[in-house]
Amino acid sequence: MAKRLFGVSTRLYGSQRLRREHLLEIASFGFEVAELYAAPGHFDCRNETNIADLQQWLAEARLELRTVAMPAPDTVDQLEPALHIARRIPFTALIVQATTPRQTGRLIDKLAVVAAPLGVIITIDSASMLPIGSVAHFVENADARIGIGLDMASARKQGDLVDAIETVAEHLTAVRVPIDAAIDWASVLTTIQKVGYEGPLVFDLPNGGPPKDRLRQARTARERMERLY
Repeated sequence: MAKRLFGVSTRLYGSQRLRREHLLEIASFGFEVAELYAAPGHFDCRNETNIADLQQWLAEARLELRTVAMPAPDTVDQLEPALHIARRIPFTALIVQATTPRQTGRLIDKLAVVAAPLGVIITIDSASMLPIGSVAHFVENADARIGIGLDMASARKQGDLVDAIETVAEHLTAVRVPIDAAIDWASVLTTIQKVGYEGPLVFDLPNGGPPKDRLRQARTARERMERLY
């Protein structure tokens, strides 16, 4: 098995415009992957210069871009520009927030046409469609190929985390992990391996307080997880 990669979402800096220093800071704590939070005021994915800068900053920080996460959209036009990042910087999953099943279904159908040639899988954030069985049912019945981004913090509040992983296993395209020592990480990580998920585990850290403190906590949590593998 290849080494498990760990990452951090730039949502950590979501109250600020994304800068080169943010990615360098994430990398300085030993993380290999960044998740881009493409929210207004943080990163404008409609601006080609911003995308070119991001490509340069990722290279300088030696970080991979695997996922791009979006806030809840009003229209498909707000999401489609994020897919165009993949023309310059390949990534695997665009994580979107579900609204109503009907609206989300229409949104997915339109986005999937653009995403497929770019090698991007439209991915539903599990925290936006509860309970966990609902998002699994939605994805299984979708006409387009879509995935599930498992938010472990949200899933744990709803019930057994191991059960949640097994419920979405066939459609798992992204995983976000919390800094939570109370989780039975041995069982959770064993289940992640068992279901065949090989992607990175991304810390979606709360925005608030010194980022370095959050990153230090995430590094400690990562070290704890790695000892269990």
